[in-house]
Amino acid sequence: MQNQIVVHNQSIQDIETMAKAITKSGLFGIKTPDQAVALMLVAQSEGRHPASVASEFDIIQGRPALKSQAALARFQASGGKIQWTSRGPTKCAAKFNHPQGGELEITWTMDRANAAGLTGKQTWKQYPDQMLSARVVAEGVRAVFPACLNGVYLAEEVRSEEHTSELPVTVRNLVCRLLL
Repeated sequence: MQNQIVVHNQSIQDIETMAKAITKSGLFGIKTPDQAVALMLVAQSEGRHPASVASEFDIIQGRPALKSQAALARFQASGGKIQWTSRGPTKCAAKFNHPQGGELEITWTMDRANAAGLTGKQTWKQYPDQMLSARVVAEGVRAVFPACLNGVYLAEEVRSEEHTSELPVTVRNLVCRLLL
């Protein structure tokens, strides 16, 4: 196995082959093999099958980002509880509780989303309830029990960041970065 990168008993060639198959299938909305490889490496870092995280993540600005529904599922699976106190097109609020993280109520309003520069996108205009709810979940889970996120950003957090320049990520340099 000289000059061959091996990640958790799978060679980079095996990972690239799986990535091409996932991309070609059109499932999960993954557009490039490099995006699929990134998600497979995230899965392996979590001790899961490479294909298992595809439905939980989006690739946004070249970065894997956990969907808020997946973050909430991880939070609840780890013993967390959520109680919605308000959910509508102008305000969403929920109490988050976890045995290891305490309790906190998070509120997002359209005024807050406007101030953050988020509401100009079409999705915010069409689905304000869902977008506010996703923001509440992202902030609540991260604040009360971030351990269930394994250090990854949520899709809502990545979408709101401004990135002025991005270096292209190839499969091999991504693997090398993750192995260092």
